[in-house]
Amino acid sequence: MRNRIRRKLAVPSQNLDSFLDILTNTVGVLMFVSLFVTLIAVEADSIVKTPIVSKSTKEPRFFEIRDGKVTYLNDAKVQQEIETLIGNLPNCNRPDFSDEFDLTGSSEYVRRMSEYRSCISSRSNRLINFQTQTEYYNVKMTNASTFSMVYEPIATKEGENKDQIAAKKSEFNQVLAGLNPQQDYLAFIVRPDSFSAFRTAREQAWAQGFDVGWEPHKEDIPITFGSGGRAIGVQ
Repeated sequence: MRNRIRRKLAVPSQNLDSFLDILTNTVGVLMFVSLFVTLIAVEADSIVKTPIVSKSTKEPRFFEIRDGKVTYLNDAKVQQEIETLIGNLPNCNRPDFSDEFDLTGSSEYVRRMSEYRSCISSRSNRLINFQTQTEYYNVKMTNASTFSMVYEPIATKEGENKDQIAAKKSEFNQVLAGLNPQQDYLAFIVRPDSFSAFRTAREQAWAQGFDVGWEPHKEDIPITFGSGGRAIGVQ
């Protein structure tokens, strides 16, 4: 009888401290996750979502809104004049002396190279001096190598305010009538004092089926377009 009692007391007991630690940590993590998800769900209704810019295959038509007035840049007219100018520029072919004797230093070599450089200079000057005018802007080339052009507002010309653009025969509506919502979208350059007029113009554009993009500009920054600088996306 004594031998049986001794064998039973010799069985080793289990230590559950590690298991309790793991269980406590797991419960704590689950409570933290639950609290985080609850906070996100409560604040979800008050989050103001930022409009997402998306690329568009449509052609942007640019407007500026400054001093609460909407003006059309009409860069399509400027682009057409640039293309016409480039098409009328002389072709400047560099003289090829590969099949001739060494003419370096001869009068013939000097004459041909002089004509070539004169042609290049003429092309550059005609591009650099390019300038034109749209209804609201004086436009001039500022960098012929990047085709950068600056749009300077004509001081005597004013656009339309938010009440005027709502009129059926307003200039804004006439411009929209000449555009196609399936091919064109409106890109607004908005100055700091003109957000109210922008919202009105945007509502009017949306009502006529146009996609709209916009970009804020500081008051003193001029509008400059370059070869790769027309990128206001649809929002």
